[in-house]
Amino acid sequence: MKDLIQHIAQAIVEYPDQVVVTEEHEEDLIVYRLRVAESDMGRVIGKEGRIANAMRILLRVAAIRRGTRAILEIGEGVSASRMDRAPRIEREPEPEAEPEPEAELEPQAEFEPELEPEPEPGEESELEAEVKAEGESEL
Repeated sequence: MKDLIQHIAQAIVEYPDQVVVTEEHEEDLIVYRLRVAESDMGRVIGKEGRIANAMRILLRVAAIRRGTRAILEIGEGVSASRMDRAPRIEREPEPEAEPEPEAELEPQAEFEPELEPEPEPGEESELEAEVKAEGESEL
């Protein structure tokens, strides 16, 4: 995993000879610290931390495949992944609460558009009467 981080970092920096990756074992966690030339920090971190986050994801995947946990710290400061280092507190599972009864929904009436009643044979419908009246008013 150390080689993976080193290989990725060396591929993206201008000064690959200044890439240093150290490995420290702490309880059930492996901490990898990546140091690069100061001018290369932006390249390793990337816009909005995208490259650093991608490297952390790859490291986590490799660690999971080996059955361990690993984090990556970049530069002298503490990285965002430091949160992963908080000690795990074993808690008893909370008793499952009874599910809340679902609110009963009132049945919805089917939507039916209001239709004009069929005219008796020989009668005009209201629509036909309106059209006829408009046609006569234009003349």
